[in-house]
Amino acid sequence: MKQNKMTDQDFLNSFINDRVDMVLANLKRNKSPEEEKKIFEAEQFIQTLSEDKRKLIENLIDDAMILLSLEEPFLYRQGFIDGIKVAKTFMKL
Repeated sequence: MKQNKMTDQDFLNSFINDRVDMVLANLKRNKSPEEEKKIFEAEQFIQTLSEDKRKLIENLIDDAMILLSLEEPFLYRQGFIDGIKVAKTFMKL
C-alpha cells in the first residue's frame, strides 16, 4: 500500500506558500487611500481602451502576476535564509 508522506521539502514549501499568502493578504488589506485611488483610475482607464488593447493590457498584467507569484516563495525563502545568517553572525559577537 502506498503511503502519502510529506517530505521535509514539501513541508517547507507548504509553509512558505502559506506564509507568503498571509503576508500578501495583509498587504492587500492595508492599501492607502492613494493606492486605492490609483488602482481605481487605472481600472477606469483600461475600460476606455478598445477591446484588443484592453485584452493586451489584461494579459500583460496576468502574466506579470503569474511571474510574481512564482518568485514570491523564492524571495521569502532567501529572506529567511538571510535572517538566519544575520542571527548567526550576531550570536558570534
